[in-house]
Amino acid sequence: MSVAKSLKGGFALPRRARLLVSAVLLAYAAIVILGLSGARLAGRDLLTFAVFAIAVVASVEISLRLAWPRARTDRISRDFLGVWAWPVTLLLPPAQAALFSLVAVGCIQARGGKLNLVKIAYNAAAIGLARAAAAAVHQSLVAGHHSTMAPHDLAGTLPQVLAVLVAVATFWIVNNGLVAAIVAATASLSAARGIANRESLMTDAVDIGMGVVVTLAWVTNPWLLPFAAAPVLYMQHQAFSGLRAAVRTDHLTEVATGHYWRDVATRELARARASHAPLSCLLVDLDHFKEVNDKHGHLVGDAVLSAAARAISNAVRPRDLVGRLGGEEFAVLLAGLSAGEATAAAERIRADVGSVRARCDEGNWVGVTASIGVAHLAGDLETLDGLLAAADAAMYQAKAAGRDCVHATTPAQRVIDLTGLPDAPFAR
Repeated sequence: MSVAKSLKGGFALPRRARLLVSAVLLAYAAIVILGLSGARLAGRDLLTFAVFAIAVVASVEISLRLAWPRARTDRISRDFLGVWAWPVTLLLPPAQAALFSLVAVGCIQARGGKLNLVKIAYNAAAIGLARAAAAAVHQSLVAGHHSTMAPHDLAGTLPQVLAVLVAVATFWIVNNGLVAAIVAATASLSAARGIANRESLMTDAVDIGMGVVVTLAWVTNPWLLPFAAAPVLYMQHQAFSGLRAAVRTDHLTEVATGHYWRDVATRELARARASHAPLSCLLVDLDHFKEVNDKHGHLVGDAVLSAAARAISNAVRPRDLVGRLGGEEFAVLLAGLSAGEATAAAERIRADVGSVRARCDEGNWVGVTASIGVAHLAGDLETLDGLLAAADAAMYQAKAAGRDCVHATTPAQRVIDLTGLPDAPFAR
């Protein structure tokens, strides 16, 4: 994406969102410029900043190369980067803590991020303001210079422990408040309420806890840092990435689970409505899949299902979300495409799925075809349930037309009430 297109997309935001973005960016720039202009940076402060900036780069590389070994290059894990930012937040002045956010956000974008420039700038500024606020609160409570803190300053007495807890709470409130504000300004209040879910809270808790441990290791003896870094990187690769994959990814097909797909699709739909951007939904159902299981067994059926899921994912863009809604039915969310482009994408999926083959125990090859329904965000289709219902009705029409074909709704068509249809009008 070019710089001009990124900036153009930012100026297309609603007025209240533009005002919020401008205010956050100005506040962030003021804190960094004013804070650094008159600061006398000690060598220890510069070393701390440099060491943990290198740790961020290493963490992103670990995530990119190891945490998602079968994922596309745009799925860089942002988890656990805060571990390396907390020492900077708790040990350095607010301006440097704010500046550190540019390292993490910039590194992610340089290694494959897909956000436009306005989103990148807002993310960096929001995190930077939150870290500056946390650093200022912590500095005022410990009433000392971060660069000269002794080991017992963090853990030796209850007031210092409370200072860390207050700093953590300050960061969480400011960061999540700014994220919720921009989501509410660009989408809706209901979408903003969903940002602090169970998964994000668990991530924050582990991220903060390990960040405090790393800070203690650095303050106590810098040579202990490699011993603290090793388990953090291992957890990033092994424990947390595995947990997130289990929650978000269907084990058999390696596409999104139905629950996660609906969660992301709901947020994308709210953004598309708010920005009047095009969005389409595809429902892909494998034809006569039950016959494959009955005739060749479930192992062959699973192989066909997995191969079909790969074909669907490879036929669309990396940013498009593919999910398994259940059984042999998949959903694809296409953001930013016109109705005609979405239908063309569905045709690619149909052709690619039709070329899938799995080998049976008898030595012969088994394949399937797909019937695909396409629904575009327009008119009455302003909820996820409405969009899915329209795509499902179109998919049934593709079944009725002989299967192995694509049927798309048009903006002029109304959503078909599926409650009036028989339970199984056509064998899938």
